[in-house]
Amino acid sequence: MAKTAGVLGELTQAVLELARGQGRLITAMSDGVREQRITNLIVRSQITAAPVEKARLMSEASRRMNTPRRRSPHDSL
Repeated sequence: MAKTAGVLGELTQAVLELARGQGRLITAMSDGVREQRITNLIVRSQITAAPVEKARLMSEASRRMNTPRRRSPHDSL
């Protein structure tokens, strides 16, 4: 019985560590997606010939860059 309790404790600890790692991965992936969206807006602004559209895309990219990213629960305060 004690052996089973010990193994269960180890398993619980392993699952908790896995969950923490998964959370960090999700945060890193969302940061990457955010940066890719900003890059896409900048590239589209460079491709377009319409000055109004160029200004709109750059304004959107600038707004997204200046908006703070959502803080992950894994980041230190």
